[in-house]
Amino acid sequence: QWMATKQNQKATGAFCTQEALDNLSDDVGSLWALYRDQTGIPILEQPPSTETFFREYVHASKPCIIRNCIPAPGSGKAGQKDPLVMTLDDLVSICKSDSDDVMLTCDVTPDGHGDCVRNVLNEKSNSFGEPVRMFVKPEERRMSIEQFRDELRGGREEWKRNNCNCNEDDWVQDDGLTTFDNKGGTAPTRRRPVLYYSRQNDCLRNELKQLFDTNLFPQGFEFAEDAFRSGPPDAVNLWVGDERAVSSMHKDHYENLFYCLSGEKVFTLCPPADVPFLHEGHFASGTLRFVNKSDNAADIYGHWVVEPDFCDDNGELQRIRWIEPDITRPDAVEQFPRLKQAHPITVKVGAGEMLYLPALWYHRVTQTCETVGINWWFDMDFTNPTWS
Repeated sequence: QWMATKQNQKATGAFCTQEALDNLSDDVGSLWALYRDQTGIPILEQPPSTETFFREYVHASKPCIIRNCIPAPGSGKAGQKDPLVMTLDDLVSICKSDSDDVMLTCDVTPDGHGDCVRNVLNEKSNSFGEPVRMFVKPEERRMSIEQFRDELRGGREEWKRNNCNCNEDDWVQDDGLTTFDNKGGTAPTRRRPVLYYSRQNDCLRNELKQLFDTNLFPQGFEFAEDAFRSGPPDAVNLWVGDERAVSSMHKDHYENLFYCLSGEKVFTLCPPADVPFLHEGHFASGTLRFVNKSDNAADIYGHWVVEPDFCDDNGELQRIRWIEPDITRPDAVEQFPRLKQAHPITVKVGAGEMLYLPALWYHRVTQTCETVGINWWFDMDFTNPTWS
């Protein structure tokens, strides 16, 4: 119904009627959002059969939590094994057993919000100095996994000592209250930045191959590969961060199995049909960069700027479609009224649990503490009648 209305808009130039949006919201609630009236999404105590997984979850495009997917080495008897649990310290210890430092590329931001829409002052700002909305990516830094751990924890301890949170005026926020300037930058700061490891490029089998070669982590999952009809996963990624780091609402064209090794991951999910309610927009793209006040690369005193991303061929700004508001903010609906018709579900994934996140589901992700996770991405079946 909504797609038919959008096609009619193109032909007539009319806006989508509120009645059509209301009807769509009701339909989505009936089809996908049944979990809102229950205690949460289904929890399976054992990996399902291929047939059950395909019929109940993949074909229906419904998320679930699966337990006892990855047993810890040498734990218990058959059928009574403990789940695999590993902390960041465990990963560092494995990497230190090799004489060569294991290097990684981590995301760095002033406040933990990367890949999100922010206010930025640039050459397109008006004469009153009002900013423009831009999609801003995090800065990337190379460091050893041990240095990453130490800097992640050092920043978190400072944050806790100062009782800092993302509502303080001097912390950069993703709601646009603080401005990045690609000319002058933010006010100088001595606060430690927020680190987050989230490469999303098959990093566990490439950048961190030494970890993957321990065979502690499965190459894939037969029940899922058969249900997805995809074969082995396209990518296996490692994720490490704490409660300061947030991945803003987005979707992936992958079937996703996310396993929490330690800590707790918090997903805010919206079904694919919620797209007209999430206020997706088209934004120029830029990248964060920290400018030191000294020649010492380790000096944390400096300011942040946003460097615009230009197209190579014509010198114009790159643009990207992204969801602008943070659906978890209580006041977001005041500026983005269609959010009240969306169907968000909050899912917490603890150590030893795996979340099945169907392709094209929107998700915002954070943590409640220092958290380590792995995900397996499987290419979605584009011939599935659900999407064709």
